[in-house]
Amino acid sequence: MFIAIEHAAIAAHEPEKLAAWYEQHLDFKRAASVDNGPGKPRTCFIHLNGNFIEVMPSSRDTPSRENLDHGLSHLAILVSDFEAAVSRLDQSGAQKDGTERAGPWGSRIQFYRDPEGNLFHLLWRPKALA
Repeated sequence: MFIAIEHAAIAAHEPEKLAAWYEQHLDFKRAASVDNGPGKPRTCFIHLNGNFIEVMPSSRDTPSRENLDHGLSHLAILVSDFEAAVSRLDQSGAQKDGTERAGPWGSRIQFYRDPEGNLFHLLWRPKALA
């Protein structure tokens, strides 16, 4: 009955600009966009190997979230080469959030914030969980 998580969503002040940032810096691809009517920003659907994010217009400002705040916390972007991925984001000027941390099962984690302050991290695992 339940198959998979089809997408997560990020509400953004400038959804097309934020979607383009994920495309440029994290290799996401644009799958589709939706016209929300005259004078309204478009909603963009981007994906990384079939894992989708909906980048939609936000309706109001909210305080910056921290990783352990209640509710949905962050996106984890799985990488095959941790050092190269960190180097690429660092060279792009992406905002690091803390220092590298060791995760369970020998994984490596580095948090960042996208241009609108949303939290994500790069994740490298020595082997898949499942």
